[in-house]
Amino acid sequence: MGILHAILTAILVLFVALMLIFRLMDGSFEVAGARMDRMLGAAAVEAGEAAENAADATDEAVQNMADEIAEERDNPN
Repeated sequence: MGILHAILTAILVLFVALMLIFRLMDGSFEVAGARMDRMLGAAAVEAGEAAENAADATDEAVQNMADEIAEERDNPN
């Protein structure tokens, strides 16, 4: 439970720090929030693409293994 609390606290502190930095750079929390939304949206898109690429690579590897196993069964030599 302590580890979960530490992780959540770190995320919250990082979020608040980034919002304050963006507030100082942009001049308002509204603009800072919009900037944070764009950053998080871009991060979500990139994470989705990475997950899709990993799933495709895994599917290809599993298919290759299945093909090799089927080939060994057909040709026991």
